Order: sequence, then C-alpha cells, then structure tokens
Amino acid sequence: MKLFNQMGLAVSFIIVTILAAVMLISYQSTKQDMIQGVYETSVNNIGTLAHSLAQAQGDTAYMTTVVDAAFDSGYYMLIEYKSSDGEFSYKQEFKGKPAGVPEWFFDFADIKIVALEESVVVGWETIGSVKILGDISIVYKSLYATLIKLLYLFAFFTFVSLLLLSIMLSFILKPLKEIQHQAEAITRDEFVFQENMPYTTEFKEVVRAMNMMVKKVEYIFIKGSETFKRNQELLYTDPITQLYNRRYLLVKLPDLVTLENRANGGTIFFAALKGAELLNQELGRALTDKLFEAFGDIFLAECEKFEDGIAVRMNGTEFTLVLPNCEASQGLEIAQSIHAGYEQLLLKYEVQKENTTLDIGMYRYRPNVNIGELLTRADNALAHAKADESSNTYIYEERDDENAMGKEQWRSIIEESIEDKHIRLKFWPMVETRASAIEHTVMTFTIDDTQSKQYFYGDFIAPAINLGLVSRIYMVALEDLITNKHHELTNKICSVRLSNEFIKDPHAFEALASLLKQHAKELKFKLFFEISDSFIIKNPTVVRRFLELFKLYGCGFGINAFASESDDFAYLKEFNPSFIKADVSFLLDQSKDSMLAMQVITDSLGIRIIAMSVTEREQLDGLLALDVSRIQGPLTQSITA
Repeated sequence: MKLFNQMGLAVSFIIVTILAAVMLISYQSTKQDMIQGVYETSVNNIGTLAHSLAQAQGDTAYMTTVVDAAFDSGYYMLIEYKSSDGEFSYKQEFKGKPAGVPEWFFDFADIKIVALEESVVVGWETIGSVKILGDISIVYKSLYATLIKLLYLFAFFTFVSLLLLSIMLSFILKPLKEIQHQAEAITRDEFVFQENMPYTTEFKEVVRAMNMMVKKVEYIFIKGSETFKRNQELLYTDPITQLYNRRYLLVKLPDLVTLENRANGGTIFFAALKGAELLNQELGRALTDKLFEAFGDIFLAECEKFEDGIAVRMNGTEFTLVLPNCEASQGLEIAQSIHAGYEQLLLKYEVQKENTTLDIGMYRYRPNVNIGELLTRADNALAHAKADESSNTYIYEERDDENAMGKEQWRSIIEESIEDKHIRLKFWPMVETRASAIEHTVMTFTIDDTQSKQYFYGDFIAPAINLGLVSRIYMVALEDLITNKHHELTNKICSVRLSNEFIKDPHAFEALASLLKQHAKELKFKLFFEISDSFIIKNPTVVRRFLELFKLYGCGFGINAFASESDDFAYLKEFNPSFIKADVSFLLDQSKDSMLAMQVITDSLGIRIIAMSVTEREQLDGLLALDVSRIQGPLTQSITA
C-alpha cells in the first residue's frame, strides 16, 4: 500500500475516532440532560398535583377530573391515585410510542426514568397517595432529532476533515511523488535529475542522495560513450580524410549486402591513385594530405546521395565507395563525377595531370553476394580499369541467374501465400552460454507455394521488397504469432525483427496497432520487437512512434545490427532498448578497451549485448574473453542440444 494511503488511513481513523467520540459524548450529555429535565419537572409538579387532590376532600369525581386534567397536559405517561382505605383508585396511563421515531431507536436509546410517589394530606390526615411517571416520549423525540443532527454534523465535518487532510498530505508528500518518479526512472535506466529540493529535511536528503547517484551513473555513461567513440575513431577512421578505413569496411559489408536491407544489391567502387610519390615530391607532405582530404570529400558527397552508403580509404592511395541500390548506369555517372572532381583538385593544387592517374573499377553486385567474391570482383574491375588507359574506368555487372524466377512469378507465389496464409513460423534460440539457457527465441518465417515448395526468408524477402509486399507478408506472420497458440512460447520471450520497409509503411503501423489492441492482453508470452541500429539513427521520429506503441501494449524493444555508426550514443539513453544485437565479426574486431567502454555504456543503461551469426566455437571463445556470453546463430543448436 502506498505511503499516502497508509498515512491517510491512519490520520483518517484518528479524525473519525475523535469526531465519533465527540458525537457520542454530545449525545450522552443531551440524553442525560433531557432525562434530568423530565425528572425535575415531575418533582416540581407532583406536589401541586397532590395539593389539588387534597382539595377534593375525598370527592372521587373531582379527583378523577384533577387526574384527567393533569394527564391531558402531556407531561406524564402515568398518573395513579390510591386512597388510604383502598376503596378508591384511579389511573391514567399512556402505553403507545411517539410518532416519527423509528423502532430501532427505542432499543438503542433505552431511556429509563424513575416514577415519583407522594402522599395526599388533608389537615393532618393522609387520605391517599399519588404516583406519577414523566412523559419520556418527548425525550425520545427530542433525542432522536438531536441524534440525526449530530450524524449530519459528523458526516459534514468528517468529509471536510478528510478533504483538508487529503490536500495537506498531497502538499506534504508531493516531494515523495517526485522521488517515486525518479526512482521508477532509475529502475528503467533513465537519468532523471530532480531540480526542486523539498522542504522536508528527510525528503531533501533522499533527493540529494538520488541526484548524486544519477549524476554518477550519467557521468559513467558519458565517459564510457566518449571513450567508446574515441576507440571507434581510432579503429575505423582514417586520420587524414576522416573516411572509414579498411577495417570498418570488412565489418560493415555483411550488413550492406543483406537481402532484407538491400533488396536490389548495389555497386562497389575501387579507386586507386597512381603517382602518389610524385605528389609528395611536388607538393610536400602537408599539401598532399590536404589534397587527399579534399579527394575524400568528393567520395563523401557521392555517398550522401545514397542511403547507408559508406566511403572508405583502404590505404594511402586506394579508396572504396559502397552504394547500396546503386544501378550500373548510376555507377558510371558517379565514376565520371569523381574523375571530374579529381581533375579540378589537380588544377587547384597546380599538379601536372601527367604525373598522376586515377583508376576506378566498379562491381554491380546482387544481394547476399559472398563478401570474398565481392571484393575479388571489385579488385578485378579495378585491374581492368588500370588496363584501359582511355577512360581508366571499368564496370563489371553481375547478371541475374537465367534460372531465377521473374518478378511476376514471385508476385504470384507471395500473393497466394498471403491470401491462403501459407506462412510458417520458425523459432531460433538466443542463448546465455554460461548458463546454457535460452533467454528468448527469435521468430522468422517461410512461405509455401501451391506445389508445397518451401521458400526461406532469404529467398523471398528481396522480391517481396521490390513488389511492395513486405508489410502484408509480415502482418500475416505477426497475426499468426499473436492470435494463434504457440505452446513452445508460453511464459517465455519471443523477439521479432521488423524489416525497415515494414517500419516505413504507415499502413503497417496502423495494422500492427489494431492487432495489438485486440490481442496484446491475451498473449501468453512476452513479445519483443527489434529495429536495426542504422534505421533508428536515421529515422528517430518514426521509431519513437513505434516505441510508444510497444510501450502502450507492454511489448519490449531491442536494437538489431548494432555497428556504432552514431557520433552520439545518447540515442541509446533515449530509446533505452533491453538489448543490442551486433554481428560477431563486429564484436570480435573490438579492442579490449573499446569493448570495455561499450560495456560501461550498456551496463549503465541495463542493456544486454548479444552476438549474432555465431557459427564456430572459436568465435564463442573470443566473445567470452570479451565478457559477451549471449549469442544467437547456428552454434546455439549444439549448446542447447
């Protein structure tokens, strides 16, 4: 129970008890006063009545009249006269109950009054006695009316008191609510600093301590981010041109040629400068470095025209440009632009064109090309460019396999699979290797055609993207996951990687929101969604909208394909994923210092690091040496077997 409620109940109990006691005392006091008033009235009147009866001189008719007159006055419930010789007696008595008083009140009030008796004397002779009992019906009526007023007053003052108490407690405990919000933020690994210090000394000390803790954790995060950023620059950035280096290219290439993100493949450029030694002799080291820096800017300018493109300085004289979704015709235009830009640089630095040559070889690759083949064919294209002294440019374009299915054939297969729901879910484990335990499963899916032929994700995702069918096929898979029972997921965690194309589609967002609204509460497992790191960095507004949706329906969130592309890791603090997944090659490429800085960042935010595509035991050993024990990939099958 909340402290506010506990204090409210305690103080409310005291207030109600006090008010009830006051009401009870007032009631009892009024009751006694009324009974005493009836008694005193009877004492005062009994003498007068006895005197009136004495004047009757034994006349029974007169005595009867006196008794009736006194009884009719309404002050008595009983008047009884008895003569001393026992020959005459007369009594008037009211045995009913007063109107307007409920039955329960008679038992509750239980009013008792003593009957009074006095002798009737004529001269010195006692002729009889009279007994009277005061009229307590008046007491019942008055006391009942008083009780009702007291109850109304009790209710009124109780309401006012509790209202004032609530206002006072809200004001007094307002700092505690801020402390609670800050504590909840800390549990979510958010850095919330409380600026306004409370007046209460104890609360002030708590806030000061929590602010210090938040500052320390945030300082650790900032320092870790700075260290990691510096290490990444040292590992992956050319110091002169500020382009990426060969090491980064080898780490990044697997993601750049992935089917899901690059359905149309792309073009890789290998450019080589001949005569760099002459440039150094003619311009000097400093000016040559400036020329190379300006040459790198030409590559960066071309790179910015394509989403997710990268520009690389492979070594002192060789540069590489990787442009996803770049067609061969575009590649030739870019090569001409690079040649033209380089010639402008030669004029600017007054370098003789004959002293240096720029050769550009291009390879138009298809998605999911083998990395080794890609680099080999790009290198061969550069060799052909060097041999072609007329243009110093050569492009090798890989043609589609003659046996590959056409666009319309793929459309028929995919649309039929969507309409008939011929989509089969597959679940792969993510393993904590030290405990040999599955922490969550990762969902993927296949499709079946009318001939029951099965196509894996890598087979159909590229044509699905080109045909604009990604969102529809994803929604069929998600509907199956969310609405159908999957006993293997009960009380477990299932993670789904959302395609970039799906996230970009506003209709997909509405469809997913509707699906979660209808079925999220019925899920028997914890659902997580993954979004790629590069997409988050470049589309934060779109991602925020999805995160709000995930949070609304209790779904978790993780980052996929982490490659430290951002210059500022504050986005990790803002989006606060439960985990980040990075390719095993990226993680193993990190130095110990870089990995330590990365773990400082993730630990300060409560983020788990997961290695993807782990295939060999040697890779796992390297990961464990870097204190990374969570993996997914083919190797998990042997660990969980």
